[in-house]
Formats: sequence, structure tokens, C-alpha cells
Amino acid sequence: MEITSISSIGNLDMIELKPDQTVMACELEDAESFYRFWAGLAYDRIMIQVITTGSFIEDLSEYFEGHAYKVTKLAKREFHFQSILQEADRDIADFLFLLASINDDVFLITDPQPDKSYFSEGKLQCLTDSGERIIWFEYDAVDIYMIGGESYK
Repeated sequence: MEITSISSIGNLDMIELKPDQTVMACELEDAESFYRFWAGLAYDRIMIQVITTGSFIEDLSEYFEGHAYKVTKLAKREFHFQSILQEADRDIADFLFLLASINDDVFLITDPQPDKSYFSEGKLQCLTDSGERIIWFEYDAVDIYMIGGESYK
């Protein structure tokens, strides 16, 4: 990952950054490169948040069957999906990459704090005071961005 200019990020309308945060970027070629990125992350738990339409919310629910998740309706056909996992399998990673590649908003938060709300007023709040890493995709999943944390293999 390399430090990137905030002005080069196209989907900051969904992200609420703090003024002193450094954004790292990594180019993705395909779902396999995303899975390698994911496998390189060090974490005990990972929070997955997706903003998607009703047509994909049912598919998301199927991928997370057996895991606790929460779905909140944001607008007529827009939903916020959230789940915290100990470990995500390859199928979940592939589906998240697919959603990101068709311009749904996919956010990952490593080792989230149980008492923090990371999504507020339609934006992901980049609260990294406790060592969390916030990760999100560019609209077409060509790039992935990360702030916070120290550990990436």
C-alpha cells in the first residue's frame, strides 16, 4: 500500500475523514487480488458494512447465514447491512468484491470497538482512535483505501 492524495479519491462523499488521517491505497486487478489483500490483514474481528439496493440485500443475507447481521433501511430501495465476523471465507470476500465492482459501498473495519457507531448520517465515520483500520473501495473496485492501524502483512 502507498500513501495517496485525498483529492484522488472519487467516493469521499461516503467517508468522513479526520483532518490528520493518512490514506493508503492499493490497486486491485480482480477478486483474487482483493482476497490476497484481505488475507494479508491482521485482525481478530472484522466488521463488514455494505450500502446496497434491495435486490442484493437478500443475497448478502444468504452469504452471512449462520452469522449475526443487522439490516437497516436507509431509503426506499437502499439498505445498510452490517455484520462482525471472526474470519470471513472466500465466498464472502468474492461477493463483497462483486458488490464493490458494481458500485455498491463496501466498508471493512478491523477490530471494531463494541461501543462505537461507525456509520452515521449516511457516512462512514473514520474513528480509528483504538487501532482500528477503516478500509473501503473506489466505486469500481479498481482501488482499495485504508486508514489507521499499523499491521498489514
